[in-house]
Amino acid sequence: MRITVVGAGYVGISLAVLLARRHSVILVDILQHKVDQINRGISPIKDPDISDYLMSGDLDLKATCDANTAFNPSDMVIIATPTNYDAKTNYFDTSSVENAVELSHSSNPKAPIFIKSTVPVGFTEKYRQRMGIENLYFSPEFLREGQALKDNLYPSRIIVGDRGTNGQLFSQLLRDVSSDGDTPILLTDSSE
Repeated sequence: MRITVVGAGYVGISLAVLLARRHSVILVDILQHKVDQINRGISPIKDPDISDYLMSGDLDLKATCDANTAFNPSDMVIIATPTNYDAKTNYFDTSSVENAVELSHSSNPKAPIFIKSTVPVGFTEKYRQRMGIENLYFSPEFLREGQALKDNLYPSRIIVGDRGTNGQLFSQLLRDVSSDGDTPILLTDSSE
């Protein structure tokens, strides 16, 4: 598959590395220095497993800041951008996720989009209705800083907010690239 991952933080880069072991992955980030490091095989975050895989050069992974061209060839898009929580307003800033969804959908409307960023309950359902985007799904991540790739290689569970074909495809994809072929999969409704 051709997969675009948006965001080169712990979640995005660990997913990109995990998937690039078996698939063609384009990793998009807004910071040029991160993109340059990744393309040179250097991890921009502290995670020994990610560093080892990037240095090995045995990945089908390319990083870029050019989001416009990154979405067109993709069979699937994964969004892992920051959604900082503001305790004063009791609100997650989902603007980076919304921007990535809109850009992805306008560039490649047929590609399913999976959000791995932290978003409020019901976000995907409300956003689908507001923007008319049917193929938008949420899949929570359960990662620790410094252990993100290990947690993706050996997930405790895989959850996807879609009981249909795309939810099955994404959950199976994550299971197939993990090192544990028996990881429990839970498909839910989008707001569950």
